[in-house]
Amino acid sequence: MKRHLIGAIVLIAALAFAGCNNKKQKEEEAKEKAIETVTEGTERPNRLLIIVDPQIDFTTGSLATKKGPASMDYLAKALKEGAWKNYSWIIVTQDAHPSNHCSFVDKGGIFPPHCVQGTEGMNVYPALQEVLNSLTQNISDIHYMQKGDLDEREEFSIFQNEHSGEKLRTVIKDINFEGIDICGIATDYCVYETTKDLMAFYPAKQIRIVTNCLAAVDENDTKLADLMKENGIKGIKF
Repeated sequence: MKRHLIGAIVLIAALAFAGCNNKKQKEEEAKEKAIETVTEGTERPNRLLIIVDPQIDFTTGSLATKKGPASMDYLAKALKEGAWKNYSWIIVTQDAHPSNHCSFVDKGGIFPPHCVQGTEGMNVYPALQEVLNSLTQNISDIHYMQKGDLDEREEFSIFQNEHSGEKLRTVIKDINFEGIDICGIATDYCVYETTKDLMAFYPAKQIRIVTNCLAAVDENDTKLADLMKENGIKGIKF
């Protein structure tokens, strides 16, 4: 009788122990599942990335910059590998010049014809465009904005274009981004002017320049670096 009683007690204890283990395991699994759900549901930072004029003519075309291809290849690689997760919006600006644009040498300007409407040179650098196309499933707000589309006006900054400038200002004010990062071509012209114009209505302390995704016409020019230093604009790297 004692033997049977002891055996029953041992069996009950074993079942109770197993039940506790199963309960503990289920609790751990539930906790892990909850953590996964929270992680998956986390929204990306409310930041905007402005990619200035990453076009064929500024990389391999008629007004190619020395570091243009390398900087845009690096930007494409960084975005592909996850830098896109830092942004809820991406804006790509583009020169869209008429064939008789005032900036062209034969019209009294200082530049060779570039980024002419309807030509290959106006298109985004292919390696970067390929990555941007692939990101549309992750970021719905990737937008392309044009400037310099009037023959008598030079517009280095997207904010200098009446239509695109007003549209982008409205987006920035309505979305209330926690920060805006800028990169692209050319450091000493369009990137500089875009940054300066953005500062006119957006806090400089919330602007950052992606310093390893830039290319300049004149690599010795310090306008952008000086602007950053004078206004407390941070530099970051992808």
